[in-house]
Amino acid sequence: MKKYFITLGITLVLIITGLIGCIEEENGNIVIKGKGNFNSIQSAIDNSSDGDSIIIYEGTYYETIIINKSISLIAADKKSAIIKYSGNETEISIIKINRDNCSIDGFMIIGNSSSTQLTGIEIMSSNNKITNNTIQNTYYGISQQNSNNNTISKNMIYNTNTGLSMRYSNNNKIISNNFSNNYEYGIYTQYQSNNNIFNLNIISENVNGIRIKSSRYNIIEKNIINNSKQRGIYLCCGATNNTVFKNSLINNWLSADDHYDNQWYFDNVGNYWGDYNDKYPGVIDENNDGFWDTPYIIHEENMDLYPLVHQMMGI
Repeated sequence: MKKYFITLGITLVLIITGLIGCIEEENGNIVIKGKGNFNSIQSAIDNSSDGDSIIIYEGTYYETIIINKSISLIAADKKSAIIKYSGNETEISIIKINRDNCSIDGFMIIGNSSSTQLTGIEIMSSNNKITNNTIQNTYYGISQQNSNNNTISKNMIYNTNTGLSMRYSNNNKIISNNFSNNYEYGIYTQYQSNNNIFNLNIISENVNGIRIKSSRYNIIEKNIINNSKQRGIYLCCGATNNTVFKNSLINNWLSADDHYDNQWYFDNVGNYWGDYNDKYPGVIDENNDGFWDTPYIIHEENMDLYPLVHQMMGI
């Protein structure tokens, strides 16, 4: 009988210890499944392996983070995990991604000022996914350099100098983001950043909405670009062979500026211009096909041959 109670006691201790371990793993602030809990995001990264998912629970983390492994950083509850700039003047990025195949999902990322060169997420690698984050109070919201085949989607970036900056970066997809109230550019693509897709973004209340510089074969499609203090879309400085269509440009100081060889329609569909009636009073859609009968002239030979009478539904 005594032996029975000893065995039962040991069994109960093991069960309770296991349950406590499970509770700690589920409710800890920073968890790598199977590897335990950590006190900082960076310490979790340092102890992770390629392919690991690091789950960050609700809280404010005063860190600057460098990712040198192919991992996923995931906020357990969207926007409840806040990564705040630590104030270390030697670090110019809150999160820096140096390795391919990483994911950043669901964080609130906050800098201390848009007047310094601080970047919210700096991407120096390829095949990454940046989704569902809010970034504010930095100089660059997201910065890409020599960074290809990334997907940046469903992020909100505001109160920065430039929401998204791209240099020497190709074949990226920028989809369904909100770039608002940025002091210079919503999106600024330059230095041979080619074959990128900008689709279904809301680009609002910026000084300039989108600027494409010295880059080619980019597609700007189905974006809403409104209330820009200077230009809605600006193609300049050797930007050629870019295609712009199905966008809605509304209440911008200048809807578009383009002195180069680009196309402002595709498959006989152009863009919606909020200032069309002001530029071409009295023009009608005589055959009721949904396109104004007079092209929208941007600059000399650059024109939208198929300007839309109404905004595209769904954007």
